[in-house]
Amino acid sequence: MTTAARRSLLLCLVASLLLGLAAAQSASFSQSSLVVPRLVNFSGKAIDGGKVITGVAGATFAIYSEESGGSPLWLETQNIQADAQGHYSVQLGATKPDGLPLDLFTSGEARWLGVTINGGQEQPRVFLLSVPYALKAADAETVGGLPPSAFMLAAPSTAAVPANDANANTTTSAVTPAVSGTGTTDFVPLWTNGTGALGNSVLFQSGTGSTAKIGIHTTAPASTLDVNGGVTVRGNLSLPATGAATTAAGKNSQPTTLTASAYNSGTGAAVNQNFRWQAEPAGNNTAAPSGTLNLLYSAGTAAPAETGFKITPKGLLTFAPGQTFPTVTGNETVTGDLTAGQLISTAATGTSPLKITSTTQVANLNASLLGGEGASAFARLAAANEFTGNNTIAVSATDAIDAYTSGSGKTALVGIEDATNGGSYGVWARTSDPSGAGVEGTNVGGAGGIGVYGTGDTGVYGISSTGNKAMVANGNVSQSRAGGGWVKAMAVIQGVNAPYSISYCFNSTLSGAAATTPPCGFILSELQPGEFIIDFGFDVSDRFFSTTLECCYTSGVAPLYLARGPGSTSVFLFTWNGATTQPYQASLLVY
Repeated sequence: MTTAARRSLLLCLVASLLLGLAAAQSASFSQSSLVVPRLVNFSGKAIDGGKVITGVAGATFAIYSEESGGSPLWLETQNIQADAQGHYSVQLGATKPDGLPLDLFTSGEARWLGVTINGGQEQPRVFLLSVPYALKAADAETVGGLPPSAFMLAAPSTAAVPANDANANTTTSAVTPAVSGTGTTDFVPLWTNGTGALGNSVLFQSGTGSTAKIGIHTTAPASTLDVNGGVTVRGNLSLPATGAATTAAGKNSQPTTLTASAYNSGTGAAVNQNFRWQAEPAGNNTAAPSGTLNLLYSAGTAAPAETGFKITPKGLLTFAPGQTFPTVTGNETVTGDLTAGQLISTAATGTSPLKITSTTQVANLNASLLGGEGASAFARLAAANEFTGNNTIAVSATDAIDAYTSGSGKTALVGIEDATNGGSYGVWARTSDPSGAGVEGTNVGGAGGIGVYGTGDTGVYGISSTGNKAMVANGNVSQSRAGGGWVKAMAVIQGVNAPYSISYCFNSTLSGAAATTPPCGFILSELQPGEFIIDFGFDVSDRFFSTTLECCYTSGVAPLYLARGPGSTSVFLFTWNGATTQPYQASLLVY
């Protein structure tokens, strides 16, 4: 082999060796720079309240140092994809930029994993085996095989780095001090100083998940948040609706309850007295919905019920049934100017109210004096009427007393009978004019008004001489069902052609047009041709009846009779003997 050939072969061997060393160094660097993934595979079954969950669900994973109780050392929430049996697989730490923290498994203590599906109850915790603890080895490799505590001794440097120091490391970071201190189970921890020491706060938690309760200054919280002490809220305290209203129903607000305790000597125990305020909907599913603020009450453990007291959006109050208001029972003093239209009543003597027609100062109002003065001090009442003495009225016009009121609920003239003089009259009026009227009652106000209203053993008593009328009513007459002397109801039953109906009628228990407008409150039901039930709407079981056929029959062919109905308000009416196919028409009276 020539010298040139030998030199070429040596150069090739050297080049091959250098390439091999470079490849080995590259592989060694690549392997040493690999980072163990800080993720842990976990498979489970999605269950919430005993029900298997399928499809996409929200799951919260928490790692604890205890098998039960305590606060989580680490947690994250992921969306999982469960199959038809609820099975799923995830990588714990996938939602965190750095995965699972390395110091989570460096203490050598046991760890448990708790899983909560869709915010429900936490499932029984799972003991973590050796796989997560392999992260400890990865931690050891990254720090030269020494535990992290070996690198926690030096305090962070705060010295300035010289600008001309080329070898200085310009990226410095503070070293987190070790966590120390003691605490009690179920208390939320609190940093007690600036060196990382932990201790108990005033916050105490009982239960987990949806049953968790937080107590402040109490270790036995009775609700989600139980504060044993005063509360200051520097803002709006909102109690929202329990849900969104629908066309079927509105929704109340969340309530606020105030509870007192009263001792019951009968049962020998204390009983809670609960008063609840809550906003409630009004006019739901209308064009003008509204609401009210309602007061409810309950004793002991009973559910609160409406008291009847509520406030409208305009500040109007509705009181509970039975609410009473103070009345004037003796001498009263009215101070200040009274405006026109106001009423003052001397309730002690039962006299009618006095209506003020001008602004007047009235004081020391009592049974016998007005403004501290006798009746003579008020001689002139109007242009044509004067007081001429006590209880005497001098007439200077055609009317002895012209009493008129246009206001609802007010009385123009009230007569008072002296109880000590038998046979006296509350109001007694007579006239010698044949065309005149002793008492005339005229209703000019329309439906619901009363011309003359009488109460007592004989409310209104009319006497006439021969040829005159004791009482005339130019309108319908109404009488209570229990009264006697008048016809209570009349009806003409059209039973000839279907549909059968009430042609004409009168109902004394109704007033106005309703008393004579068919069916006058009556209900007519056909059992079969010629057999009917008439329901009058009031008790007729103790009344007398009469009926007459009015058409469509031949003498001696059609029977006609009545029978008591199936209820106290109805009767049977029979107008057909069954021999023909033609029913009949009849009139019916109830006395």
